[in-house]
Amino acid sequence: MAHKSLGGLLIEKGYISEEQLQEALKEQKTSGQRLGDALLSMNFISEAIMASVLGEQMGVPFFDLDEIAVEDKILKLLNEKDAQKLQVIPVDLQGHSLSVAMIDPFNIQAVDELHKITGFDIQPVFGTESAIKKILEKHYKSVSDLDEAVRAYADENTDQGFVRQGASKIVDISTSETSGDAPTIKLLNLIISQSIQDGASDIHFEPNEDSFHIRSRIDGVLYPLTPQPHSLQNAMISRLKVLANLDIAEKRLPQDGRVQISIDSKMVDLRISTFPTIHGENIVIRILDKSIGVLSIANLGLSEIMIKKINHLISLPNGIILVTGPTGSGKTTTLYSFLREINKEDKNLMTLEDPVEYQIKGIRQAHVNAKAGLTFSMGLRSILRQDPDVIMIGEIRDLETAEISIQASLTGHLVFSTLHTNSAAATITRLIDMGIEPFLISSSLSGIIAQKLIRKLCDSCKKAYTPPASLLERLSLIPEEEYTFYEEVGCEECRNTGFKGRIGVYEVCVPSETIVNMINERKSALDIQKALDSEGFQDIRADGIEKILMGVTSVSEVLRVL
Repeated sequence: MAHKSLGGLLIEKGYISEEQLQEALKEQKTSGQRLGDALLSMNFISEAIMASVLGEQMGVPFFDLDEIAVEDKILKLLNEKDAQKLQVIPVDLQGHSLSVAMIDPFNIQAVDELHKITGFDIQPVFGTESAIKKILEKHYKSVSDLDEAVRAYADENTDQGFVRQGASKIVDISTSETSGDAPTIKLLNLIISQSIQDGASDIHFEPNEDSFHIRSRIDGVLYPLTPQPHSLQNAMISRLKVLANLDIAEKRLPQDGRVQISIDSKMVDLRISTFPTIHGENIVIRILDKSIGVLSIANLGLSEIMIKKINHLISLPNGIILVTGPTGSGKTTTLYSFLREINKEDKNLMTLEDPVEYQIKGIRQAHVNAKAGLTFSMGLRSILRQDPDVIMIGEIRDLETAEISIQASLTGHLVFSTLHTNSAAATITRLIDMGIEPFLISSSLSGIIAQKLIRKLCDSCKKAYTPPASLLERLSLIPEEEYTFYEEVGCEECRNTGFKGRIGVYEVCVPSETIVNMINERKSALDIQKALDSEGFQDIRADGIEKILMGVTSVSEVLRVL
């Protein structure tokens, strides 16, 4: 049965005809949907039939929540907060095995989390999305802390939080221009305040066909808030666009804006980005808490050996230093820490960023402005005429910027920049692939810092354990030695996640003579990585394992990220 296609199974069981299958396949090619979604959108089958057949195809049982009642004592095995967060319903308990209805029974992370929360062995079963949401609304009547706070906030009718537009005007976002907008504004004000208090880096406002979802990213992971009524979508999006000085009437093109708010006497920058989707404008707010300030190199999470290498690199009179990693891995934070370290009266430091995230006294910082023609490449040419000692370029995005940056480093300037690669070895080949001559790279590249962010274990609830030999072997550790690892548990301090805050994992590469020769010979990233390993290079994975041994993070988190 598992070898049969979904369409073949549906025809075999008489749920659809061959003609309907062909129509759905045409729709699938046009829309890019999965076949099941195409069949559902064309009303050829019901959600329950789809879940039932998928379960049969994949060997996972289907639990029809519309037809079979779930006992209250089973529902109470999972609290409202966890059920809402994971979008699951406990449906049956046999001995130590708990069956849980899920929209995606193959979500291993959710199954593991349910096991930790309940202590039972979890048996995932298929459930329809609509039926799961119906039971969540009916049986888990309590609402999230945010909704309770909104109610209390509205009842007390108090004002808090201010928004500064531009540099002169301050607008109280708790006070509406019209009485009809007041609840929306109060809700939006509270969502932003609560997210900042929780340490969120982003807030997502996501329109769907029949609902309006809001999620906040905390420590790199998105957590959903209770879905809001679809009727709030337009009012909330319009309010956000007004605050960011965006064009309310423009709904077909992406827009970017910013606004500054004051909460508890601290200033916070909000970068607001819109993107048109088929169900309305999607908005993401990036939160930049200025009260945190610029970290020192010692507080980044680098080892002592790495700090010594970096201090040597940033003290050089010229050359180019690249910080690499995926989006949101803290590259700009690392560059700011370098600038802070070398920001002296006898040096002229200049930056070109998109955008300027933190203002540092004594450094000339500038935004790129593509509409006005100020790109990275054009701005970099102009900066070179400003007699700089150190130049920071927010990101190398194209060949022209890369070439000018390298030429600047060869003519007596120290250049910092970022690049989107996953390792030091891949950075070298990426530059060559961009079209830069290898001899220019080898003669100008002083060092590469590759990094990612991992979540730190909550000190209030982390639990010690002795790892099995199989796990030690997987981590390339000596099984005969004794180790103490820690795992996440969850408490009020960490919002029941087991993690609180994030720290970087790094690899710092200073090209040796061997690596320089390999660059000139256009060797592959794999060959360069092998040469680095033979030199005793500590890669980013080894740094992650070191942080496991220090009790900073867990094995599951390192494996998730690295």
